[in-house]
Amino acid sequence: MSLDRLPQLGSKPVALTVKLPASKTETEPLSKGLQDLYRKGEFADVLLLCAEQRFPAHKVVLASQSNVFKDGLSNAPATSAQLEVRLEIPNPEAAKFLLDYLYQLDDKDYAEFNPRTQDINRDVLSLAKQFQLPGLTNRAMRWLAKDLTTGNVVERLSICEEFGLDELTDRILEQLTNNRAALAEVAHSPQIMSYPKLMQAMLQCAAGAPEPEPAQLAQPKKRGRKS
Repeated sequence: MSLDRLPQLGSKPVALTVKLPASKTETEPLSKGLQDLYRKGEFADVLLLCAEQRFPAHKVVLASQSNVFKDGLSNAPATSAQLEVRLEIPNPEAAKFLLDYLYQLDDKDYAEFNPRTQDINRDVLSLAKQFQLPGLTNRAMRWLAKDLTTGNVVERLSICEEFGLDELTDRILEQLTNNRAALAEVAHSPQIMSYPKLMQAMLQCAAGAPEPEPAQLAQPKKRGRKS
């Protein structure tokens, strides 16, 4: 049959359904790709230097997470070599915590925030303050709230005062004033004499705390009925 003799198409359109295989989803989004480059140290264009250790990183990641990094890297002279940024802290472990946070790593080996010492955590707080990273500050603050005892509370309160961690300071003082034995031990410790502001804050908090309610008197036992 000649094509010229076929009936005109479109007079009675019929719906057609064509099924295609499901499209493949992207398994490696941009963030995962950058995290992989960070782990392998590939295509790094900036080096963070800390205590003779070198940490490769990427300008675009640092600049996207911190305006301080963005301004500093933007004003740096153009060069074909890797740009070097020195971190003025003594503990290189803190630099790694900084980078893990900036790259938003969420796997077990990288994301667990558990500094080995209080000095490392203090350096993390210093970096968080320097590069204006409130999320990193929050991680370090939560670490300070762990394993708190009368033996380390004075030092941790001083760190809170140094970095303006008012929320944690208030909660620690609240716990001390609700525990008279702990308050007495801290108030008479040699450490507290080095921090007169903390002593004053503790005394003010203790003065405003309500007195503990007296223990309820034991009720006399009811005598059994005589048979």
